Amino acid sequence: MRLLPLILIFSLIGSLLHAEIGASKEQCMARYGKPERDALKESGLLCFRKDGICAIAHFYKGKCDVLSIFSENEESGLPVELPADRIQSLLRSEGGSPDWIPSPRFSINGVWRTPDGVTFAIYDTMRHKLAIMTHDAYRREKEEVRKARQ
Repeated sequence: MRLLPLILIFSLIGSLLHAEIGASKEQCMARYGKPERDALKESGLLCFRKDGICAIAHFYKGKCDVLSIFSENEESGLPVELPADRIQSLLRSEGGSPDWIPSPRFSINGVWRTPDGVTFAIYDTMRHKLAIMTHDAYRREKEEVRKARQ
C-alpha cells in the first residue's frame, strides 16, 4: 500500500516535466530549460536548445501546438540531418503520442500521423527539420496565408 502513493507522485512529476504538443510554457521550460529566445508575446514562440537539439515551440491559447525540431550542429549553413531512429524517438517524446503511423509518401519528405488523426509530422529532408503540429494549427496557418493573399 505504501508503494501506491510513490507511484502516483512519480507519474505526476513525469507528466509535469514532459513537454510535447499540448504542453504549457511552464512544461516546456521544465523539459528544455530557459528559452534561448522568448518571443511569446510577439509571435507565440519560444526557442530552446538542449542535448544537441534546437526546438522552436509555437503556442496557441497557452498550449504548444507546433514544434519545429532540428540539430544544433550545422554543415554548409543547414542543420545536420537527423538519423531515422532519432526522428522516431523525437516523435514519441515530443509528439504527444507513443504511436505514429507513416503516411503514404508522395514526396521525399517523411510524413506521419497519430492514430487519432489529431497530430501529424513532416521531416523535411532538404532542410533537415522535423515539424510536429496539430491539424488545428495547420488549418489556422492556412487560413492566415489565405487572408494575407487577399
